[in-house]
Amino acid sequence: MGFRDIKGQDRAINILKRAISNDHVSHSYLFYGPDGVGKKGVAISFAMALNCVEYNDDACGLCTPCRKIVAGIHPDVTILHEESGEIKIGAIRDVINGMVYKPLEARKRVIIVNEAERFNLSSSNAFLKTLEEPPAETVIILISSSPDMLLQTILSRCQKVAFNQVSPQIITDILIEKLGLEQGQAEFVSYMADGSPGKAISLSSEDIQQIRVEILNGLFIKGNSNKIAAFDLSEKYAKDEGYFYNMLFWILTCLRDIMILKENGNTELIINKDMNNALSKVKDRVSMERVLDTMGLVKSVYKGQDRNMNRQLALDVLGNKITEGI
Repeated sequence: MGFRDIKGQDRAINILKRAISNDHVSHSYLFYGPDGVGKKGVAISFAMALNCVEYNDDACGLCTPCRKIVAGIHPDVTILHEESGEIKIGAIRDVINGMVYKPLEARKRVIIVNEAERFNLSSSNAFLKTLEEPPAETVIILISSSPDMLLQTILSRCQKVAFNQVSPQIITDILIEKLGLEQGQAEFVSYMADGSPGKAISLSSEDIQQIRVEILNGLFIKGNSNKIAAFDLSEKYAKDEGYFYNMLFWILTCLRDIMILKENGNTELIINKDMNNALSKVKDRVSMERVLDTMGLVKSVYKGQDRNMNRQLALDVLGNKITEGI
């Protein structure tokens, strides 16, 4: 693992490489951008580069520090994750207490905070004090897809490194190289991934593709004749949060495709290209008003999860609306 293994983030990587070569490494960074585009991978690669024995424009990946960092066992490289939806004060205190001492093995101690927007108020304030008086030989990296949720005082003390969406062409290459997908299948998934290789890899799984096929057949293709199937789908996918959100995602892609087909009939712009003929028939029997209204309902279900909405009830209502209108 190293910078060479991260595709589509050359600008961000070059900023970090220049900092190392010029000996101007900041004490704190904010890596921000969409989910699944390589922020965490670059952070780990940066930690390797800062401590690699054989560094030459990239970490070697073979020396003891590199291997320990990749394995997650380096005593001076810490990755903090959320617990029960937030980064808690106890985890921050443990890290801060450890910073009192010099690194055990590393040239640079590295603290990586994944999903930093999940700081609660107490952990934010504790971490702010660390940023105000950064320990020597320590580099702190905050990773966030929602930097606007961080305290402004934290943002102002970090060097910001932006991560962009990755092109479908690069994502296609990643899927072929890492998952061994065929060209056509890789291209199909890459255009659904919103510029996120991580999302593309997730969408490539057989389980997720099975959800897509069941949604298309149960809610859109068979429509009003299959209300029982719609309720069966909601019962099946409401139990697991990940499957629940994937079901909402695929419903939105279908509605989007129908909307595009109704507007201009351009099949090149739709996501579910393999279902083109079936969706073209659906668009002839549903009004644009109904499509937009249903899309609004899907988005309200997304928002409702912040208020602990009953997932199965929400999917029952949504499935009923789709089958009645389609």
